[in-house]
Amino acid sequence: MNIPLRSSLLNKSFPKERTKDNRGKEGVVEEIEQQKTITNFLSYLEDTLPEHIDLVVAEKLIDLHVFAETKNYLNACLLCCEDQAVRGQIHYLIARCCHGMELLQAAIDNLNQALFYQPNNIKYWNLQADCYLEMGDWQQAVTVLNKSVRSSPRDAELIYRLGSIFLFYGEYAEALNCFSGCCQLKPFNAEYWEMKAEMLVKLQQINEAVLCFKKAIKYGGQYHLYARMAYCYALLGELKKAKNLLQKVLNKEPDNYDALNNLAGIYHKLGNNEQAYKHLKKALNLNSNDPLLYNNLGLVCHKLGRSRKAIEYYKKALKIDQSDTIVLFNLASCLAEKGLWEEAKLYLEKLVALEKHNSEAWILLGNIYENLSRPKKAIDCFNHSLGLA
Repeated sequence: MNIPLRSSLLNKSFPKERTKDNRGKEGVVEEIEQQKTITNFLSYLEDTLPEHIDLVVAEKLIDLHVFAETKNYLNACLLCCEDQAVRGQIHYLIARCCHGMELLQAAIDNLNQALFYQPNNIKYWNLQADCYLEMGDWQQAVTVLNKSVRSSPRDAELIYRLGSIFLFYGEYAEALNCFSGCCQLKPFNAEYWEMKAEMLVKLQQINEAVLCFKKAIKYGGQYHLYARMAYCYALLGELKKAKNLLQKVLNKEPDNYDALNNLAGIYHKLGNNEQAYKHLKKALNLNSNDPLLYNNLGLVCHKLGRSRKAIEYYKKALKIDQSDTIVLFNLASCLAEKGLWEEAKLYLEKLVALEKHNSEAWILLGNIYENLSRPKKAIDCFNHSLGLA
C-alpha cells in the first residue's frame, strides 16, 4: 500500500462568521460616539413623515445594526408612499432589518415585494439568496442566484459566488461551469483559474487542472499553487516533476504541512523510505493529531523493517479515530506478520463489523483463524470474502 497524497482544497464557508470585537479605550470612545449618532438619526426620523421619506438615513441606521426601530420607521413609510420604485427600496430595507433580526421568512417575503416593484435587482436577489442559505435551502438559493445571473450575465463575482455554493455542497461539475465562466469573463484573475483547476482535480481531469494551475501562477497566484500542481503531477505519475516542485515549495515554506506529507509520499513511491520517514517526522512536529499521518508513518516503518514501531504508530492513529478501517487493516496485517494472531484477530473483527463486504479483511481473518487451528471459522471468513455467507 502506498502513502496517499493529500489534497488541500479548502471549501469556502458561509454564511459569514461573526468575529469577536476586542476593543480598548479607543473602541469605547467610538462606541459612545456611535450611540450619539444613532440617537440623533432616530430623533431626526421621527419628524420626517409624512412629508419626507429619508431612506439614506434609514440605511445608515441599518448599517449600524439598529434594526427594530428602523423597521418600524420603514413600515410607516409604506403607509405614505405611492411611488413604486421607492416602495421597492423600502421593502428591501425592511428585508435587511428582518435579516439582521434573523426573521428570515419575513425578509424573503419583503424581498419578493421589492422585486415586484423593481424586477431584476441584483442586490435584492443576493440578499434573498443569503436568507435561503441561512435557512439551509441551498437549492432555492441557487435558483435565486441563477435569476440574478440571467439579469447580469457578465458579473463575474456573482457567477463566482454561485460556483462557491455548488462547491460547498459537492456539486463539482456545476461549480466548474461557473468558475470556467469567470475565467472567460476575467481571464487574468488568478483566483478564478485556481478554482477552475481545483474543480478539475475533483472531477479527475488532471491534465486540464495542471494547465489551469499554470495560468493561476502566471497571473500572480500565491506560492501554494506550486504544491497543488505537484499534487497533480504525482497523480499523473510524473513523480520527478512533483518532487522538484515540492522541494521548491519547502525551500520557501519549510513548515508547509501538505508539502511535507506529499513529498514523503513521493519518496515512498520512489522507494526512498528513509527520506519519506524524515519528511513525515517533520510533519509530525507540526501536527501530532492527524490519524492519516500516523498511518503513513506506520507504512514507512513497516517498509523499513521496523514492525514494532509501525504497530506503535498505527495504534496512535486508532486513538484518534477508532473506526479508521485502513489503519485497522494495516495494524492487523503487521500484527499477523509478527505472529500475534489473537491481537490481529481483534482488530480485523472490528474492521469487518464496520465493512461487512471488505474481502481483503475477510481473507486475512480467515488466514489468522487457520493459524489459530479454527478451520470452521476460517471457512466462514473465506465464504464471506466470496460473498457466499
